Amino acid sequence: MSTPENHLPGPPSMEAVLRDAWDAFHPGHPAPLGWLTHTVARLHDHFHTHQLVSPATAAFPSVDGQFAALRRRVWQTLRDAAADGVNPDVADHILQTLDLPTLARRWQVRLTLPVTIEVTATSRDEALEAAEEAIDAALTSTGHDTYLDWHNATRDDATAGAVDTTTDTPADLRSAIAVPEPGHGVSAR
Repeated sequence: MSTPENHLPGPPSMEAVLRDAWDAFHPGHPAPLGWLTHTVARLHDHFHTHQLVSPATAAFPSVDGQFAALRRRVWQTLRDAAADGVNPDVADHILQTLDLPTLARRWQVRLTLPVTIEVTATSRDEALEAAEEAIDAALTSTGHDTYLDWHNATRDDATAGAVDTTTDTPADLRSAIAVPEPGHGVSAR
């Protein structure tokens, strides 16, 4: 036998959610005539058109598949949030805490390298100019016997830049397991 205590309230209707959203953004102003009905109808049409498999007939992925999808979704959400203004260091800290790969970032790196160049010159200034020209030539691959000692490099500075959103999802977060997309049924990832 069912009693009022046994019934939990269901989720709010789409109309109630939209009405609350309108009131939150336009307090004291009524919604335009027909806006709520039109918007709800458009949303229903959109969900009906884009639902590939009905939730009742969709095969649910395994727990491992659901966990992999959750990990992937968390990583992608934090990557997108960092690209949209969330501090990338905070996003990386959250990812590290969840044992997920950190975000790929563009870096500008400055190194100080001890370079020894033997040049022939008649003065100190000529020697410095010849050394600068030799380094320039070595870096532009036009010649000169120049030795760069990478083992004694001093790492002076590396400044993190923006998150690189063009990088792909890390390999350990990718899978071929079917993962349900919100409102889209099951799709292969």
